[in-house]
Amino acid sequence: MHQTNIIIFPAPWGLSGKDLLCEVCGKQTGMLRVVLIEGSELNACPECARFGVERSPRPKRVTDAPVHVTEALEKREKRGQARDVFQEMSEELVPDFAQRIRRARERQNWTPEDLGKKLNEKKSVILKLEAGQMRPDEALIRKLERCLSIKLKERPTTVMAPRSTGQRGLTLGDLIRIEKK
Repeated sequence: MHQTNIIIFPAPWGLSGKDLLCEVCGKQTGMLRVVLIEGSELNACPECARFGVERSPRPKRVTDAPVHVTEALEKREKRGQARDVFQEMSEELVPDFAQRIRRARERQNWTPEDLGKKLNEKKSVILKLEAGQMRPDEALIRKLERCLSIKLKERPTTVMAPRSTGQRGLTLGDLIRIEKK
């Protein structure tokens, strides 16, 4: 007959008998067993211990909550916090990127094909960029900036809308007129 060694953890100081957490089902229990389930050593409640092979006595560190549960709870809390996306926005592609690329290429006396070879891109991609028909992705922006020694990304400027003295609020049309001035 096969003998199994069962490790039963009593509740550590400061915890009641039902504060230990089963790493398999998540149930709070008064005792845990160290069980090998599919190659992972887990602290399991007596009901879940039947799904694996119980390990020889080797006490594991028992804390308020298992480490992986604590980490998951911290990540969940961090995800729930509000982020200011405008604060994270650092630089944007300049509106006149097409002209900057063409001028820099012409300064080097390169054809679109030459620039494409240097960037490992097709000639059609260079032509579309210079015509403004295509926006470069982040990797292509870095390659263009490095190869042509130009700056294609800048910090966006904030436009302050003037205060309206009248009764009605500011409309999109008002902002368009401000930008055209």
